[in-house]
Amino acid sequence: MTGLPWPDVTRTVTRTAAARPGQGRLARPRPGLTRRDLLRRGTVGAGLLAVGPVLAACSSGAATSSSSASASAGTPKRGGTLSFGRQTGPTQLDPANSIVEGDVYTLDKIFEPLYITSPAGQLVPWLAQGHTVSTDGKTWTFALRPGVKFSDGTPVTADDVVFSILRAAGDADGPLSFLDFAIKSLKADGTNSVVATLSQPWAPFLSDISVFANAIVPKNFGGQSASAFFTNPIGTGPFTLKSFTKGGNVSLTRNPHYWQAGKPYLNGVDFVYINDDNQRVLQLKSGEVQVISAVPPAQVSALKADSSVVLEEFPSWAADLLFFNEKVPQFADRHVRRAINYALNIPAIAQATTYGTAKPGGSFFPPSLQYYKDVPTLSYSLSAAKAELAQSKYPHGFSFALLVSSGNSQYVAAATIIQQQLKPLGITVTLNQLDDAAFHTAFEAFNYQAMINGSTNDISDPDEMASFQVDVKDGGSHSFWTYYDNPSAIALVHQAETTFDGATRAALYAQIQAIVAQDAPYIALDYPPNIYAWSPQLHGFAVNPGGAYRLEDVWLG
Repeated sequence: MTGLPWPDVTRTVTRTAAARPGQGRLARPRPGLTRRDLLRRGTVGAGLLAVGPVLAACSSGAATSSSSASASAGTPKRGGTLSFGRQTGPTQLDPANSIVEGDVYTLDKIFEPLYITSPAGQLVPWLAQGHTVSTDGKTWTFALRPGVKFSDGTPVTADDVVFSILRAAGDADGPLSFLDFAIKSLKADGTNSVVATLSQPWAPFLSDISVFANAIVPKNFGGQSASAFFTNPIGTGPFTLKSFTKGGNVSLTRNPHYWQAGKPYLNGVDFVYINDDNQRVLQLKSGEVQVISAVPPAQVSALKADSSVVLEEFPSWAADLLFFNEKVPQFADRHVRRAINYALNIPAIAQATTYGTAKPGGSFFPPSLQYYKDVPTLSYSLSAAKAELAQSKYPHGFSFALLVSSGNSQYVAAATIIQQQLKPLGITVTLNQLDDAAFHTAFEAFNYQAMINGSTNDISDPDEMASFQVDVKDGGSHSFWTYYDNPSAIALVHQAETTFDGATRAALYAQIQAIVAQDAPYIALDYPPNIYAWSPQLHGFAVNPGGAYRLEDVWLG
């Protein structure tokens, strides 16, 4: 067996807090330049994400509550501080510069976009009270909700909206900036209206506008530098920052200027960093925290039978996957990846590690996501695995390190099973367990060989997941930090982005999923629900399919 060297990758994905204010007009792409090239020049290209029917009528109305009461009904009570146990802590609070769970699910309590995704997975107006679309689908006019203020009491204006979205669109290091590529210009029309002109009709524009990266901040950060602003940020969300320890605990306090009258009900929220799965459960049962995220699947059955807690499995647009870094020579070999896929008994892994809470993996799209297709995959066959490896440059096997977050008991269990199931191929797997912060630092620097990680579609349109995991140049992450590069799949992604007919689009995404399933740049292990548990005294808690939980409707009884 041959040893596996670490890849010689010098590029590190960095997230900076430096301000990159957008320009008033964003240029069209020029021949020979990729959309990523244009971002680095401070411009945004045309032509991304045109899908589905174009809305031509006004969509308006009052804000829809983001949470459905998932505990006993009753009159909400004001007061109290919610103690929330989480498996990861935030590293920074700039919406445009992170996709890390601890960051995103903290900053979305402080900042808000024009539209949000409800727990039912539907887009609802938020800081905008509605919008209209021109008949050609290129001009979108957003009517801002009147009376909205930032947490310091200053009114939100159209100029703030323009600044925020153009900043996100023009951020060369923003992992989700590609979602705003189709914006040709964004201008204020008075103080309460914003007009977006697109380079072409782009149906999922509303979905992309709803992403957390497009949350609204004060124009020019209220005269501060970006780094100073995000140390003590001002937003329109139900809470404001009280204290923050990088990678650890966060305390939020009630925003007295929140635009929803009488909300939030809570005086504050303390996010407590508890990396160990079992410790989170113990602290919930002891009353040290009132709600926990990432309930370990091994304890779901017991918690369901425990009358002292409430447990709910919310639907999700998520998948757990085994990823391969194709800068590693062995994983650049398609036969190796396919051999590993054949050698893994995915249904058995899913059952053993999720205790039946998650469906076994197949496509990299989860079944809950629009345009999911049950495509043929490399089903478990040890003979096929050996035959595939024999065609590779490494027919006698090799060794590699599998990166996992040490606090995630499900991922550690999956890694251990993978380690055992690859032994018949002569492939030796060592586990590289790092704490959550070090885990994210490692894979975002491509300082890994293979890893187990989760993928979530943050918005209601599937193009985010397709671009992020397939488009190596312009998807924001070099194909989820794998360097997977299949020109045919990328071309289909781009075609789907500019197709309006639903049936045609479904067929394109089916082809994409089929190609990825045969190339095996990553292997879907399972499709997990969002599992949370809480004290019966907690009311109004809900999670949307993208994994976000808003807390303005939550109260303690």
